[in-house]
Amino acid sequence: MKPVTCLRWMCALTRRAACAALTAGMWLLLDAASASAAIPNPLGGVAPDFGLFGDAMNSTWKRIVAFIWALILVGCVVRVIVGAFKVRRAKSRGYTNDLAEGSEELQDALIALGLVALASPLIGTVLFVVGG
Repeated sequence: MKPVTCLRWMCALTRRAACAALTAGMWLLLDAASASAAIPNPLGGVAPDFGLFGDAMNSTWKRIVAFIWALILVGCVVRVIVGAFKVRRAKSRGYTNDLAEGSEELQDALIALGLVALASPLIGTVLFVVGG
């Protein structure tokens, strides 16, 4: 068999397997939705409430989460700065391999920074959509 023919055959097989998996997944998902509609929710109306431990606990956990979030933001900013310096150094020295690697690192750092910065609106949106 020629390598090109073998590659085409593998691509066709992969597409067929992906289509079959998607069809089976959708069938199971739709079947599970009708089955779960018959089961009552045992936790209906129950929501987490940190007010049980008082205002001190409520403000403490929010401070801890804010501190962790700030540390992650600072880490992402440091990665962006390091990536930018790698790209700048590779450009000034003419190293194409290092430039490609630095550009990829910088892109990854910028995407991570964007996602971390948008964590609150993203989580809020998901909770709004799920909560109805």
